[in-house]
Amino acid sequence: MTGQARYRRWYRRLLGLYPRPYRERFSESMEQTFTDLCGERTRTEGRGSAAFILWIFIDTFAGVVRERATDMVRSTMDGNATNVFRIVKYAALAIGGLTVAGIATVMVLAHGTGEDITGVVAPALLLTLLSVVAAAVAARLQAAGDRRRRTAGDDLAG
Repeated sequence: MTGQARYRRWYRRLLGLYPRPYRERFSESMEQTFTDLCGERTRTEGRGSAAFILWIFIDTFAGVVRERATDMVRSTMDGNATNVFRIVKYAALAIGGLTVAGIATVMVLAHGTGEDITGVVAPALLLTLLSVVAAAVAARLQAAGDRRRRTAGDDLAG
């Protein structure tokens, strides 16, 4: 298998990471553009440029991340917000709880040793605070989404 064929196969797999609607609409033309660019690069430089191919892969991966984030926001706005916010809320609470347990463990282990644990406890307390804030924000957004869905359901029923 030639280097170009291998790169095309890898690029096709990378395109497979895009959300389905995006992939169905654009992957064929993106793959063709990749093949054309690699062919042009080979003709002008006599070989494929690894830096050029790496740049295309990085740029495409950034596009995958961007489209996945956009897809997540879109699905959130389409009514799945309650589930997303519920997951965020419980994950933040779990992180906060585990952090508190870790702080307590460090404090118990350091008790009586005379060690200064401020360097460990202070960032952990900050993480706990941020987790609680994230959980509170997610809970508020979840409740607002529930109210909107109930209101929309009442409008459809009435």
